[in-house]
Amino acid sequence: MISSKLSSLVFLLSMTFLTLCLVPSCNNKEAAQKSNPKEELVRVLGSTNLTGFDYESTENDTQVIASFTNSNVKNVIRLEGGTNSVVLKYTSVKDKAKNTTATYKTELSRSGNALAILVTNVATGDVVSNDRFPTATPHDPAGPTFDSLEDCIKDFECKRKGELLCEANRTCKDQFAALTCCLKNGQCFSVHLIVRPTRRICQLIPWITDFEAAVFSAQ
Repeated sequence: MISSKLSSLVFLLSMTFLTLCLVPSCNNKEAAQKSNPKEELVRVLGSTNLTGFDYESTENDTQVIASFTNSNVKNVIRLEGGTNSVVLKYTSVKDKAKNTTATYKTELSRSGNALAILVTNVATGDVVSNDRFPTATPHDPAGPTFDSLEDCIKDFECKRKGELLCEANRTCKDQFAALTCCLKNGQCFSVHLIVRPTRRICQLIPWITDFEAAVFSAQ
């Protein structure tokens, strides 16, 4: 009788010890399986120089979004000389349900006086979207001139941004604008802006980013 009880006690202790050993092991496996979004994005981008890019991530019930955004988007982006493209953002989007991740590169792409926001899949090189800005109309000789590009942009925002924002919120689609800004010193620039929806109901495309403006010398 005593031997039977002792055997049962030894069995219970053995099972308890085994359970305690297995729990940390399972936790470690789960932790290993849950990848770090930043490290994973850096790995996918390989030798890409990310100096000057700011990292951020968001997560909801369906997606994990990680991105590196060019810090220059906070200022006026100038495309001068032989500069035909500027990377704005790298974005990874993980679909939780499918357990799949896609990575995108977003850039300003210039060809002559034409400018577009080009988005490509980093892994395949496929074009996801190619949104072209309208062509800026030539400056009217009788039109206003400004002390700076910033003053010209503010004038445009005051007079026209409201209607573009209204349209963006009505359609839940980004609106693209272009204008010619001429300064009092005689320089003229082609200026391109994007106005994004602000309504909560509108689902913003994660790989498109806000930026002040993109400009190059008007020819």
